[in-house]
Amino acid sequence: MRIGVIHHSDDVSNDYAAYVAALIDSTAEENGYTINDYEQLLRFRETLKSENAFLHIIIPSAKRFSMRYWYNKKLPRIAKKYGLDKLICSYGIGVHSDIQQMLLFPETDILQQENKLLLWQAYAAKNLQKSIESAAAVITYSNLAREKLENATTINPQKTFILPYSVNELFQPMEWHDKLYIKSRFSQNTEYFVAVLPDNDEKNFVELLKAFSKFKKWQQSGMQLLLLPKEESFSSTIENKLDSYKYKNDVKLINDADNKETANIIATAYALLHITTKDSDLWPVSAALQCGTPVLAYYTESMQEYCGEAGLFVKERNHESFGDHLIMLYKDETLRNKMSEAAAEKTKLYNQKDHAEKLWQLVKQA
Repeated sequence: MRIGVIHHSDDVSNDYAAYVAALIDSTAEENGYTINDYEQLLRFRETLKSENAFLHIIIPSAKRFSMRYWYNKKLPRIAKKYGLDKLICSYGIGVHSDIQQMLLFPETDILQQENKLLLWQAYAAKNLQKSIESAAAVITYSNLAREKLENATTINPQKTFILPYSVNELFQPMEWHDKLYIKSRFSQNTEYFVAVLPDNDEKNFVELLKAFSKFKKWQQSGMQLLLLPKEESFSSTIENKLDSYKYKNDVKLINDADNKETANIIATAYALLHITTKDSDLWPVSAALQCGTPVLAYYTESMQEYCGEAGLFVKERNHESFGDHLIMLYKDETLRNKMSEAAAEKTKLYNQKDHAEKLWQLVKQA
């Protein structure tokens, strides 16, 4: 079977597409499928040699005209040229073709149809019902997202499937003596909170620092805050903001951590601080749960579904309230221990190997 996977160029807003694509690649290789890149085939004028292959196709998406042209004209031609049997539409946008398609529904913002939507989100929103009708299966990240999709469209519930965010086996609880080593490396042997932020998200960065300031004024100790970049490394704007921060010596920007170090840092943390409220930022939450690390976050329905009792939720969206809950969590060791235990139970629902196998079966059968 030959399967095309559609991506958008220069886009880092769709974490779910990247997550599913990574799962597909790892599972495909285990099952004897080759991974191919459309641009490379085109550049070197190569054919798709294997009958069992995935073809990643990155399309320009900076303008509405480009998306319309590619989804309606160019992608059907590519599918025919390379003999593709199936397409995986990663952005909730179906291709104008009779070829079998699987549609990802990456976030519920698509249903809002507001002016604040990104270009691809607005395009997906406008064509959502049509895309769903042409899809053999629709995959999304939570029960809540499936429920909202079913309420907003005429989709057949039998063709919707849930594939939640999950992380690999590097992310796991650590023994206390291993945690001591991580603290010696990254936090000068002190306890710390951890957060994962987009590389240039100045607004949430400042809000998190303000909440941490309230905690530091109350606690007056060496407790630290370690920040991990969501993509590669924090921007110079973020670094400059930190330089003028009162407690800058207790905040560390960890730009160069590899996957294993990232897992260890999250597993050792006193808690994960999740300041963003978008469903596209749920990956760090899944990582914390698998590590047995409590989560402090602004309340959203998706956060409630993912975390359950492993999360402490802030309903008032301001740094003062977030800082109050930070103090509450630190003061109540019993609460934190219960949240860690709940995380261990909750993460059983997010076993990546199980979900990778589920995705593979869907890809083959849908």
